[in-house]
Amino acid sequence: MSTAPAALRTRWGGQRALAVLSIVLANVLGGVSYPAQKAALAGLPPATVTLLRNVVALVALAGCVRMRRVAPVAWTRAESLRVVVLGAFAFALPMWLGIVGVERASASNASILILLEPVTIVAIAWLVLGERIGALKLASLSLGLFGALAIVLEGSSLGDLMAGEHFTGNALLALHGILWGCYTPLAKPLCERHDPFDLCLRATAVGVVALIPAALAEAGRIETGPALAPALAWTVALGLAVSFGGTLLWLAALRHIPATNVAGFVFLQPLAGVLVGIGLLGERLSGAALVGAALIVAGVGFDVALSSARKDSDQSADGFT
Repeated sequence: MSTAPAALRTRWGGQRALAVLSIVLANVLGGVSYPAQKAALAGLPPATVTLLRNVVALVALAGCVRMRRVAPVAWTRAESLRVVVLGAFAFALPMWLGIVGVERASASNASILILLEPVTIVAIAWLVLGERIGALKLASLSLGLFGALAIVLEGSSLGDLMAGEHFTGNALLALHGILWGCYTPLAKPLCERHDPFDLCLRATAVGVVALIPAALAEAGRIETGPALAPALAWTVALGLAVSFGGTLLWLAALRHIPATNVAGFVFLQPLAGVLVGIGLLGERLSGAALVGAALIVAGVGFDVALSSARKDSDQSADGFT
């Protein structure tokens, strides 16, 4: 009797466990990036923060690609065009819109509107990538969505999103969430053929070029003073931890798990924000936050178990054909 199916399942299990760990860490980094962005905004304007953090990431990526010396897979013209769209409209633009939106709206509203990202991921993955979305998958995503709403709605309500003083910022944040939702389905086919470092380098390079005009337009807002050095430090930290590390983790995970699975993990971002508030700011864990955290963890765990069972079933069927 051949042991090949068992070996394949063991290999898949190891790869999937690493992918799940990577996407969890990537979303935690994404969740804690908002306080870091606010700190950077104390001394630098938004487009400048966004451009500089991506320049830092680009330098780190270029160094890694050079040291790794992995032979790149040839890029087709269609793939190169997809990278341009990915880097400009699903990476640089939502990153900039997000930080501008945070300036013009409340942080709690930002947490609500980022939840448009997983909804967009699921819709595009179903319509464009043809990924299956069954009742159990929708149930796991619903658990995560309800949990995230339980956390972020504690300090605001859905009605606040249309408040006149925050309308512009909320509109930007809504667009930011939808565009981020396009990133995962656009990147998924590229991740399956290309090295994550090479893909991340190309998309980040496109993003840097796309951000230059916005950064130049606000050059007059940059002022020297005591707030500049800390702002630069926070920007470098964002570049290394999130734009470099978080994006690489995201793309590496996307090679092994479906885009619809990634959507469920996005709900970890509001949870990460709550934990940062408790650990660094001394905030109290409320009952609503505790219930929300439990629902998010349950939804993510259910999603992981469901996907693992489905993959094992598919591989078992392949082993007997």
